[in-house]
Amino acid sequence: MRKSKTAFATATALSLVLAAPALAQETIELTVASSHPTTIAWVGGIQAHFQPETNRCLAERGNAYEISWREAYGGQLYRANATLTSIGDGITDVGWVFIGMEPSKLPLMQLGAVTPFVTDDLPALLDAVNTAHDEVEALRQQWEDNNVVFLGASGNDTYDLFMREPIRSLAELQGRRLTAPQSLSLWLLETGAALKEGGLTTYYTDIQTGLAEGTISMATGILPVKVYEVAPYIVRTNIGAIWNGALAVNRDVFEGLPEVVQDCMRQAGRSYSTYHAQDVMERARTATQTMVELGASQNPPVQVVDFPEEERVKWAQTLPDIAADWVERNGRAAAEVLSAYMNALRANGATPLRDWDEGIAASR
Repeated sequence: MRKSKTAFATATALSLVLAAPALAQETIELTVASSHPTTIAWVGGIQAHFQPETNRCLAERGNAYEISWREAYGGQLYRANATLTSIGDGITDVGWVFIGMEPSKLPLMQLGAVTPFVTDDLPALLDAVNTAHDEVEALRQQWEDNNVVFLGASGNDTYDLFMREPIRSLAELQGRRLTAPQSLSLWLLETGAALKEGGLTTYYTDIQTGLAEGTISMATGILPVKVYEVAPYIVRTNIGAIWNGALAVNRDVFEGLPEVVQDCMRQAGRSYSTYHAQDVMERARTATQTMVELGASQNPPVQVVDFPEEERVKWAQTLPDIAADWVERNGRAAAEVLSAYMNALRANGATPLRDWDEGIAASR
């Protein structure tokens, strides 16, 4: 009889456990948006990696929450000149920030324009940017002052010259007219070349009409706008990869989320940088080959011209100390960011042609 009672009690307890309702999973709705379409690498990586990776992390951490993403990519909510304010003002919860459009609000994020010739390894570069955010409070604070939280950096493949005529030395840049964003004019100081301000949408016409003889740009940008048709010489100057923006979240929204959701978004933001950087490197490798193939029958055909290494070194050393000038304009925090960034790059295996933090370290 005792065994029967015990068995009955055990069965009753088990049935109660099985009948108990499972813990309900809470769905959190967030809007994710961008000024660019998902065909652009740094936006595509948000959709393809960051979103599912955040939910994968949440499932792994107990499955108490899941995010339902409302997507508004491709400029549905705002344009490229309003990426930072649109996140900070809550027009979107999560989005990509175009840092080149925000020199006054994010001055410490403009470091890439004053540190050319450091590396063409975008994964190493973006890891260094993320490391700088971990180490320098002023860098994180600059984002938070705009009511956003930085999640992970994005970037472009290395910059080369795309020319109407081949050049193989720094001296041949003398007197050349190049079209590029104004921020890249610093890379031409003391070279004798002149810059006509332009962008990917204007390069083709600028070169075709003779307003410029070439451009400073990256293969992944030049291929889709077909600039190789009017500038058939891909001069591999390898000025270096550069970061162009970041994935960020509205600060008020972020601070209102459960801690586990915050942790998973931060983790997914960093892995977004890695995923995106590897994607860009692969796109760059295929872009150059595709341009050569597509331009094989034009006159002259698309050709790759290797810029000699000694000329790259000469170019890097010819430039004035543009990083020191940038630090002088932006103060002590800028010196900390530059130091953290360059140290992280070297720790990641990069061998810069010029150690832009050298003068800063010597002056401390």
